[in-house]
Amino acid sequence: MLSTFHLRTFLAVVDEGSYSAAAQKLHMSQPAVSQQIRALEEQLGHVRLFRRVGQRMLPTHAGEELLPSARELVTLAERAAENISALRGHVTGRVVLGCTPSSGERLLPRLLAEFHTQFPSVNLELEIAPTESLFDGLGERRIALLFVEEPQRRRGNEVVTLGSEALVLVAPTSHPLLKQEQVPPGVLREEALLLPRAGSPLRRVIEESLRRRGVAPTDLRVSLESDSITALLQGVRAGMGLAFIPSSCLPERNDGLGQIDLAGQTLQQEWCLVRLRERSLPWAVQALYDFLAGPQARALLLKAGVVG
Repeated sequence: MLSTFHLRTFLAVVDEGSYSAAAQKLHMSQPAVSQQIRALEEQLGHVRLFRRVGQRMLPTHAGEELLPSARELVTLAERAAENISALRGHVTGRVVLGCTPSSGERLLPRLLAEFHTQFPSVNLELEIAPTESLFDGLGERRIALLFVEEPQRRRGNEVVTLGSEALVLVAPTSHPLLKQEQVPPGVLREEALLLPRAGSPLRRVIEESLRRRGVAPTDLRVSLESDSITALLQGVRAGMGLAFIPSSCLPERNDGLGQIDLAGQTLQQEWCLVRLRERSLPWAVQALYDFLAGPQARALLLKAGVVG
């Protein structure tokens, strides 16, 4: 009979790409990880489960064949343990939550801190990655929930819109546009802009909003692209140009920054919670989902500038 402990170690190596990274994730030594993999290979008839390609350990054909079953078996074992604990009124387990590298990094910790006070035995892992990678992880059941800026409708997914927040156009305090009460969107054709990476959800929101105001993406002069809000803010302070920043990411003290009032309706980005459409979820995942979609989280989001 296969050991779920061996299978968890196998999955950690697959996900992390090396024995050393898997050991760090599992709080084990690297020799212990190697020993667990060898034991699993012996159980399976002395097959090789990994091959080295450059600096990474990749699954062999046998490893690829084992992968879906290993994920399913580990998930079933974890769900069984969580369900027994929940019967005693004690919610435990591990939940992997995904978000994109933008304001989600600032919003989510506020929500997760409150959740942790209510469910201290639930272990949370936050994976920060581009949208496509997050949805791949969701489809593979490696990630349980997504907190993303776009209401992407994909087969098999359930989406809850949590609210929307304003995108604020910021400039260095010396910029002449700050002296105007309102600035026509067309003026942006003449300004250097610092924008999120092309193809990212926030970049699509900005480009589509400006397109509706008569400013095409090809009209924009982009001086810096980055998914890091911190990098964009620092670039604005350094005089590289203007940037659209989610209101929840604005520093409490706008040292070196000013806000430009762009004429017309304020640019907005939405926040959505995404899960697979399944009949039942592990208790820990269900608890986090209910919290994030519930009134407590919405009150915290409202306080941060996200309006439901």
